[in-house]
Amino acid sequence: MSEEVKVVQVEKKSWYNNAEGFDKWRVFPRILITLYGIMFYKTCDWFMTLPDPTNSQSAFVSVIVGAGAAWFGLYIGKK
Repeated sequence: MSEEVKVVQVEKKSWYNNAEGFDKWRVFPRILITLYGIMFYKTCDWFMTLPDPTNSQSAFVSVIVGAGAAWFGLYIGKK
């Protein structure tokens, strides 16, 4: 009996093939959530230093904090 030998050619990895690993590490979502954390910290720090915050300033901070809940939900929810 004769056995057939299968030859498998493996493509050399290129930048496009590395996109799967880049996506697996979730680089962009981690960068965005880190940038949001910095923005959140600076916004809260700014708001707490105001002597007499107005309603507009309070609403601005509320939007930033509310956006954080949405960002975090999207970050955790993706698999």
